[in-house]
Amino acid sequence: MNYNKFFELAKEEGIESLELYIVKRYNLSISLFQGQIDSFTNADTYTIAIRGIYHGKMGYAYSEKNDRTTPQYLIDQVKENAKVIDNDEVPNIFKGSEKYLKKNVYNPKIVKIPTETKIALLKEIENGIKNSDSRITESTVSYEESIEEIELLNSYGLKLKNKSNYIVIYADAVANDDGEIRNSYDFRIFTNFDDINPDAIIKKAVQNTLSQFGGKPCASGKYKAVLSPKVTASLLGFFLTNVEAEQVQKNTSLLKDKLNQSVCSKKVTIQENPLTKNAFFRYFDDEGVATYNKKIVEKGVLKTYLYNLTSAAKDNVSSTGNGYKSSAAGKVGIGTVNVVLKPGRKTEEELFAKVIDGIYITDVQGLHAGMNSKSGNFSLQAAGYLIKDGKKADAVSLITIAGNLFTLFKEVKEVASNLELQPNSISTPSILIKKLAISGL
Repeated sequence: MNYNKFFELAKEEGIESLELYIVKRYNLSISLFQGQIDSFTNADTYTIAIRGIYHGKMGYAYSEKNDRTTPQYLIDQVKENAKVIDNDEVPNIFKGSEKYLKKNVYNPKIVKIPTETKIALLKEIENGIKNSDSRITESTVSYEESIEEIELLNSYGLKLKNKSNYIVIYADAVANDDGEIRNSYDFRIFTNFDDINPDAIIKKAVQNTLSQFGGKPCASGKYKAVLSPKVTASLLGFFLTNVEAEQVQKNTSLLKDKLNQSVCSKKVTIQENPLTKNAFFRYFDDEGVATYNKKIVEKGVLKTYLYNLTSAAKDNVSSTGNGYKSSAAGKVGIGTVNVVLKPGRKTEEELFAKVIDGIYITDVQGLHAGMNSKSGNFSLQAAGYLIKDGKKADAVSLITIAGNLFTLFKEVKEVASNLELQPNSISTPSILIKKLAISGL
């Protein structure tokens, strides 16, 4: 498509300034069950979302079509949408940042690998899981390959493009031990096919499953606790909503008026590193603002709120490059990319040794229902292991953990070194908590 046509039409029809946001995605998904291909999907998608300032109001429109009728259709929709906008927000289409730190994170080698090779990898993992222990009854493994290209253009001549790709390998195992059935999985993200280690995936999926046998509720009480990287990342995701400037301005953040004050343990440093060269790299946000690496919390002290253009204008500050959409056609909100909870020097096992007797939480469920985003109070179903004599011991299941999100991060006593990148683009290690309320027996 000739995108110049949009800008020509916009000028003819009195639109003051216009922005195009184009997302192209390619997805290859293969799932294997009992040695056979259970599902195979190969799909391309295209979305163009535009917004323009018309008579002082911002109008929006989007389409998944890409033909000669699309420019006129979308321009007409922008005008109609702008006419019914009834708010006092000052519309703003960003002219561009002074400098962009672009990197090439697209790996063309991934696409060139034959599909047969990818299927053979899945069969190797599935067979490895099934043959690892007589109690394993079945396994499902999947390969997902994604390419995403985001392009942003506007009336001021700004032209930005970010293209990335990655592989996700998922492998689960189901085991039966005298009628007791357990299952778990391993989930990993790669940007290079050659980095995939089938043996490591097999070992982790099997260990995660078999170690659950004998799991039962523990005694209720308050425990010293170690939270796994996965659990820590889930809780940190909710914590971060409180540093979004929109929430602060709406008085719905408990971190309002907390800049340059202690909000976490001194052991906690939280950074946003969008310029990290991995699957989630972004050098501009969805408004065209250049991103940069920043400390959100430094040694427990809140250093910044996160802004898009609209919230920044309200506080008379600059955007922090955190204007992101929840979908290609959605409105710009506030989001993060590549958040990192800075790791410490101790191994996870050294955290267990420091706890001596306590609990290791590896899984939580019901976050959206069990987490009160306004107060930070939570009550979540959980599972994990007891820590006895400084080592991981018996499996624990059917328990509930409860507490307050902000108190929890203030009571972090140690941060481990086992940094893991999670699917929500948050990288965290395990953390040791002073005490955690457990409801069990």
